[in-house]
Amino acid sequence: MKPRALIRAASVTVAWIAFATIFSEVSSTFKSLLSLIGGHHWIGKSVLSPVFFFLLLLVFSRYSDDEFSLKDTWSLIGTVVLSGLAILIFYVQHL
Repeated sequence: MKPRALIRAASVTVAWIAFATIFSEVSSTFKSLLSLIGGHHWIGKSVLSPVFFFLLLLVFSRYSDDEFSLKDTWSLIGTVVLSGLAILIFYVQHL
């Protein structure tokens, strides 16, 4: 498995989860769509996330090289931190 493809797929998936979390609270239509997948919007996101990850992994494996990059690792860490902050700020603003 290509480490760079794994890291990039994880970064995009984390960003998608943060987006889906915030957008499902703003859009009742999107929340309903996620609910159709698994009965509840959290389950819908939980089902879609690994599917999304593996699709991205296939795409990135095809087009990225095999080299491990510390820059990509920091990119993943940054994505996790920024996504967590975005969700936290959204919920604090909507208390």
